[in-house]
Amino acid sequence: MTSSNSLPARPCICTAARAGVWLGLWCGLVLAQNQQSAWAQDQPLAQRPHQAAAVLARYPPVDLQLRAPGLIPGRTGHTTQAELEAFIRQLAESPPAAAHLSHLVLGRTPNGHDLSAQLLSREGVKTAAALVALGRPIVWLIGQQHGNEPAGGDAMLALTAALADGELTPVLDTISVVIIPRANPDGAAVGERENAAGVDINRDHGSFTQPETRLIHELVRQAPPAVVVDAHEFTVGRRWLETLGGLQAVDLMVLSATHPMTPAPIRALADTLFQPAVEAALAQHKLTSFVYHATAMRAGDRAMSVGGTAPGIARNAFGLKGAVSLLLETRGVGIGRDSYQRRVATHYIAVRAILRTAASSPMLATAIKQPASALPPDIVISHTLAKTTVRVPVLDPITAAEKTATITMADSRQITSTERRMRPAAYAIPAAYVPAIGEQLRLLGVDLCVLTQPIVTPLERYEIIDRLTSDPRAINPQSSLKVRVHALDGQLDAGTLYVPTNQPAVRQLTLALEPDAPGSLSAQTLQVARDPAALALWRIPSSAVDAIVDPDLCPTRRSLAVAP
Repeated sequence: MTSSNSLPARPCICTAARAGVWLGLWCGLVLAQNQQSAWAQDQPLAQRPHQAAAVLARYPPVDLQLRAPGLIPGRTGHTTQAELEAFIRQLAESPPAAAHLSHLVLGRTPNGHDLSAQLLSREGVKTAAALVALGRPIVWLIGQQHGNEPAGGDAMLALTAALADGELTPVLDTISVVIIPRANPDGAAVGERENAAGVDINRDHGSFTQPETRLIHELVRQAPPAVVVDAHEFTVGRRWLETLGGLQAVDLMVLSATHPMTPAPIRALADTLFQPAVEAALAQHKLTSFVYHATAMRAGDRAMSVGGTAPGIARNAFGLKGAVSLLLETRGVGIGRDSYQRRVATHYIAVRAILRTAASSPMLATAIKQPASALPPDIVISHTLAKTTVRVPVLDPITAAEKTATITMADSRQITSTERRMRPAAYAIPAAYVPAIGEQLRLLGVDLCVLTQPIVTPLERYEIIDRLTSDPRAINPQSSLKVRVHALDGQLDAGTLYVPTNQPAVRQLTLALEPDAPGSLSAQTLQVARDPAALALWRIPSSAVDAIVDPDLCPTRRSLAVAP
């Protein structure tokens, strides 16, 4: 993908007269952002390196009036949790907004903040079940998963107001909307990327180890999305000065779901309908866009990639669920409140285009029904990413002169599968493992049944032949186990959990249970000892699908929430 407003290549000239000034700015933008950890975008909001005046002049406010606490003239700080809650409650209690908006408190975070969601519909329904009963596609908008990326949070508040009683209210005739303005209240309260436990919740949408992701996905189960927008901000300086020789220049980076098992119709809809609508809307306001790309997480690692394929990243997790899933990142981390109105407005304009496209597209309802009916015949166990040469638009940190940096990146949009495994008819899990994996399966939307008496059936078991070093936080994770699959005749005891794969959550289910799939839940939670036999998880091959035919043996499928 190229910039919607391409920047021409110009040489960056650093003369001796400018060297001292350039070095000072470079040190401010790099060193201040390295004080906390090795993460690529982890700078706390409290640290603020300075951008040169020429750079600031390139990013003036957008001619757009938006309602959000963080945009009040004269502010020097970001929206507090109290201001966020007061803003939403005032909208929810005031006509005409109250006719379309319902405010839900999903739960409390470890540090005692409300994690809230807003339901927006033409009828102003009060529950997720009522929202689903309307029968319209549901668009989810999520802001501020990272606490030091506030522009997405304020954009969500401005969008809530515009949907409830403003220019976007007409879209509620054909779609409904769920907004989580601040997914990480504890991190936002202290201006940190991670939550109170020091966890990046944007890596936790498959394993659900954190209260924030569990609360969010409980609502996802109740009101499944057709479209999801995840609003973030990207680092302006830091390693970009090291790797690109300049500051990031574009206003917005965009990317859809890139896990190799994302349904093809969903990804095509994101890339050929929604993303062009975003780019066209930005261009009308002379805002620039580019494909999302990131540096590695570890200091000293100069690897770069166009997005990542980890199934636990929100962008990919929602794509695997069959939703059109888009990541939006504005130019913001490391620059305090510089150009803040522009950053919020950029998110607003992009999401406004997505909402209007969703509201007017008959293709959306058709595409989101396909993943449930078209089950994948096999599972991508491992894959490789193509190497792509990308010309990234950057700015000289002093003069703001435009140039491009040519970088080779691993490209998650171009994937080759290197190992596949046939999808089984079902999985079998001992009931003893329910405490270890049950909640995750439930939040993934998996249905199962419990055997009422023993049965003998052909099975496949996993033999662990190697344990590998992997970083579960990586955007392109590696397998942590290497396994072989062996056929055997066996017995499944009464009480065994029988998990069929002919269900809408098949993609998340298979990736969670195949132990050598990157990000596998079974590798993390069911491997209770170093003995390979301890991985008590079996596959029921397709040839044995008729082994369980008696409905009395396996009662009607149900969510694990009500299983004994």
